[in-house]
Amino acid sequence: MNGLPTPPLLALLACPRLRERTRLALEFGTASRIIGPVAFADSWDTLGGLAAQHPGSPALVDTFHDNGSPDAPGPRAAWNGQLSRIPVIWYARPDPCRDRQLTETGITVAAHLLPGVDDELGAINTAILSSIDARCVRRLRDRIRRAAQPDAIEILGYALDLATGPCSVSDIARRSHRTERTLQRRCTIMGIPSPKRLLSLVRIFTVQRLAEWSGQPYGTVAVALGFSDRSNYRRLVRGVFGQTPTEIELCSGHFYVAKTIVDSVC
Repeated sequence: MNGLPTPPLLALLACPRLRERTRLALEFGTASRIIGPVAFADSWDTLGGLAAQHPGSPALVDTFHDNGSPDAPGPRAAWNGQLSRIPVIWYARPDPCRDRQLTETGITVAAHLLPGVDDELGAINTAILSSIDARCVRRLRDRIRRAAQPDAIEILGYALDLATGPCSVSDIARRSHRTERTLQRRCTIMGIPSPKRLLSLVRIFTVQRLAEWSGQPYGTVAVALGFSDRSNYRRLVRGVFGQTPTEIELCSGHFYVAKTIVDSVC
């Protein structure tokens, strides 16, 4: 895969401080290998137009009222249809009720950040990476929920949560309040691959889908997601699939990896 210009990061930010922090997060973070620079919108209508051009690009937004309604939105058709194509990183406290209200209008909240609390540059970078092309990840989660046992759904869910950065089986064990040994034993009882293999599959899925989405070489994306170098990722793919990342790409890329994940837990 030859590197193409990266898709832009979108933003509808009224606060100048947040606009500047978004620029700095891209400048100093790894997300810039996959997305950016920032395309700032001055209205919901403008953001809707950008969303139509760049589906899957996250949008950082701070212009919501406290009741969860967009502040001065454009025509309903514009932000219902066009904005459904992009994940929103909302500068507000997580609130499932408000998130559902927005989902009903076609706006999907992929992450939350609180100004001055958890919006350090690294956190913004992490939120961007975890939100890119979020609908693709949601489709895989839905397939897993339909196919897998509850514990397998939980393990894979945590793996997907962690997959955009350096992670290990111990991280999954901590999130599930189990020891690594207990986690391994549970996978054996369910007759599914080991936690290490499941995590490897999810990491490969994440690198491949982001490489395909962004048009960037898989090695560039792998390094952005915490692999030490391109060859390290290449060895992982060969160890799991017996193929190179390029060969995976020729086998339908992330769709092929997603099918392998679902088949492994059926």
